[in-house]
Amino acid sequence: MKQAEVTTVILAGGEGRRMGGRNKALLTIGRETIIERQLREAAKMSDEIVVVANDPAFAEKLRTTVPSVRTVSDIYAGEGPLAGVHAGFQAAASPYIWLLGCDQPYPSAAAADYLLGRLTSGRDQAAVPVIGGNLQPLHGVYRKETGTIAEELLQAGMRRLRDWMERMERCEIGEDELQAGGHSLALAEDIDTPEQLAKENARWAEHTQQRS
Repeated sequence: MKQAEVTTVILAGGEGRRMGGRNKALLTIGRETIIERQLREAAKMSDEIVVVANDPAFAEKLRTTVPSVRTVSDIYAGEGPLAGVHAGFQAAASPYIWLLGCDQPYPSAAAADYLLGRLTSGRDQAAVPVIGGNLQPLHGVYRKETGTIAEELLQAGMRRLRDWMERMERCEIGEDELQAGGHSLALAEDIDTPEQLAKENARWAEHTQQRS
């Protein structure tokens, strides 16, 4: 499955306000942090992994423990996730990019590979899941040049991912198509609050007990 032409970009530069200021990449579900889960899955898809991390201590820890991972920080500091997109896409060496947010505990390299196939079979700039009627830009696969759109928006004072998505031609992959390919819709789940974290850990514990 690994694609030499794909860079995985993980946005880990947020402030985690709803999580009490905690770095969501370092939240633990079961025995692994979310970033450990993501790096393991990303390694199935990409030879290059770029983590956008504005916390110097977190970035240094990543560089020390996972030397193969590149870390970069926002060029447009304080401008939210779109600034992370811009920094990560600019750093990426590959023509295609799998984009993740650091609070997504169930990324799927198999689903990303399917999205890549849909993207490369046409002229669209992105292949993006649609789950629950909502676009899921964080788990989409993009052409690298869409990072230029992000920069143009940031220079114009626009910082929403929605603005970015509206500026590009995209292939939308719905729930039925994903499930028909055997892909779990959990890929779109994220952890934003302590209550969600507790719920995921309870679900993990129940699943582990059932398997034992």
